[in-house]
Amino acid sequence: MALTPQQMLQRMVERIEGRTGRSFEEWVEVARATGIDKHKVLTAHMKAEHGLNHNEAQWVAWSVVDPGRLESYSRPDDLLRSLYSGKKAHLRPIHDALRAAGHAAGDDVRDNVCRTYSSLATGRQFAMIHPRTQKAVDLDLALPEGVDSPRLQPAKNSNPRFAHRIRVTSVEEVDDEVRRLLAIAADAAR
Repeated sequence: MALTPQQMLQRMVERIEGRTGRSFEEWVEVARATGIDKHKVLTAHMKAEHGLNHNEAQWVAWSVVDPGRLESYSRPDDLLRSLYSGKKAHLRPIHDALRAAGHAAGDDVRDNVCRTYSSLATGRQFAMIHPRTQKAVDLDLALPEGVDSPRLQPAKNSNPRFAHRIRVTSVEEVDDEVRRLLAIAADAAR
């Protein structure tokens, strides 16, 4: 089952002491003492010098360089408002249409909202909704092999499961084909 960022953080906080012998708060103090104020650099340092895994190191680093980030995950509506604010505010109806189309794939579809995207999940994540540009929202899909559509483009992201993308520039483009592809992705994630 795909966890929300808040659930991932809680699980990591509960497990880190048993795995490392130090509590999450103790690791935050270790990280703070380094004086490193860049998230990526601090994450790499905590992994290389202290043996934290990637997720542990990221959350510890965020606690040092951007402590409000951890709290923001408990307020997904605020994250979503922030994601579609300013020059991207006009894209929110596209997001809402994609979200609704994803939820039409079943009663078990859940939302996860992060700082730079939102996702849809059943057993696992099957769609990511990114307002990457000021002109469009990208729908990245985790589709099984062999699914084809003229709408699909290769996706460029760090998760190899999400190999396909549809760039959506209007609510009208959230059509039967997009709904079909979302349903296939949702079924494959169950």
